[in-house]
Amino acid sequence: MDTTSHTDLNTTTRTRRTRPSARGLRARCVAESGQAMVEFVLVLPLLLLIMFGIAQFALALNSANDQTHVANLVARYATVDENPATGGKTLQAWGKEQLDQSALKGAAKVCISFPSGEEIGAPVLVEVTSTIKWFPILKLKHVTETSVTGKAYMRLEAPPTSTVFKAGCE
Repeated sequence: MDTTSHTDLNTTTRTRRTRPSARGLRARCVAESGQAMVEFVLVLPLLLLIMFGIAQFALALNSANDQTHVANLVARYATVDENPATGGKTLQAWGKEQLDQSALKGAAKVCISFPSGEEIGAPVLVEVTSTIKWFPILKLKHVTETSVTGKAYMRLEAPPTSTVFKAGCE
């Protein structure tokens, strides 16, 4: 505290000289009023990328589970030589209709094959394949795409007839 005394008409008074304190000046120079907003803007894109990545991964797992389930359904009908479809649709087309996600219905491929022949007891292989686009907004081909396949193996209980279904893909 810097004080000086003045004599004025035989009266001594002390006055305080005002000088900016170092603490007040430093506080004004390092004000943090916009710091939180700047940090939020810097971190937000990373948080959104992580959040959308988790959501896309969950959708991909759901698609893989759905494809395995549909492959199991189609394989079961193929083993007993039945086609639940109406209107002359193939078993493969019926399998595509059973997929949950609308994105998979058009792009999915359902394949039925007989790896060891078509006699009773031989395996039936059904594969449901589609492509997952991880970040469709980026429009990058082959970088953000992954092929997902659901498979089911079952043994034939009845020999397949050409009137119900044929081996192949649709």
